[in-house]
Amino acid sequence: MYSFTTWGLLAAVPAVVTAWGDVGHRTVGYLAEKYFTPKAAAIYTELLANDQGYDISDAATWADTVKPKMPWTKPWHYINPKGDHPPENCTVEWPEDCREKKGCVVSAILNYTNILLDTSHEDERKVDRKNATMLLLHLIGDLHQPLHATGFEEGGNGVKVCWNKEPNPTCEHSNLNLHSVWDGRIIHKLRGLPVSMDNPREKVAAKQWADELFDRLQRDAKARGPDDECADVNAGEECILKWTKESNALVCSHVLARGVKFFDENDLSEEYYEENKELAEEQVAKAGVRLAAWLNAIAEQIQPEEHEGHLGRESKKEKVIIGDL
Repeated sequence: MYSFTTWGLLAAVPAVVTAWGDVGHRTVGYLAEKYFTPKAAAIYTELLANDQGYDISDAATWADTVKPKMPWTKPWHYINPKGDHPPENCTVEWPEDCREKKGCVVSAILNYTNILLDTSHEDERKVDRKNATMLLLHLIGDLHQPLHATGFEEGGNGVKVCWNKEPNPTCEHSNLNLHSVWDGRIIHKLRGLPVSMDNPREKVAAKQWADELFDRLQRDAKARGPDDECADVNAGEECILKWTKESNALVCSHVLARGVKFFDENDLSEEYYEENKELAEEQVAKAGVRLAAWLNAIAEQIQPEEHEGHLGRESKKEKVIIGDL
């Protein structure tokens, strides 16, 4: 496993394009935090402690921030199923679709779950476990952006699209791709936000969105909470693959349901946006709830004394061997 630098790198690396955009990832982190059990809250507060004023939303964006200096981590953010032919066929084959040695989002989540569970030699591995926490905060969010679970046109990066008549009324020479629309454009339009925002404004927007989602979910008797979600960290493949296949299926049923030709003839900020805005918000909410379920379950596997400052459980779980993490 590669050892990452500490939180200080966040301030040194310029912003990069991220799944869900930073607002989406921050919202997932803030929403998950609202569902933490007292034990989970204590454990992750300790693991993410820093003197830079960073909060859980910063931790949730960290994995994208370090990609320019750590390019080997890039394959951990997605899975590119080889058999995908949307909208006719969407499928995920495990482990065949996870890149050997380089890994994928599924193997990365499983590996870093095991690293977080392993509290042996805590003093020597404190940075590893902090980084594992930050990676899980981010990658479970990534997994719920449908285009991170398809091999079609490199997750939609190869599909040029028109949005809001940019860069001209006919959208000629547009450099925007479908992946970017799902990363941020849909979310920012939904929330009435500008395309570009600084970190303080992102945090305000994300906190407000997380508050609204939490309140809405609390009022909805049919809404699923963390206790309703798959969270067996000792048999992690079952849950993570379930979520992966669900996101992959959305590529056929929603993201690319109209076929690629539709993108050549339509501005996606209009009818396409109206058709998919609720799904985008639902996926962000689902990611936050499931992230909380996963991190709460990990916390329950750790010895009770850990959240009081002593982390001492020795995990006997074997690491997933797919991906040289």
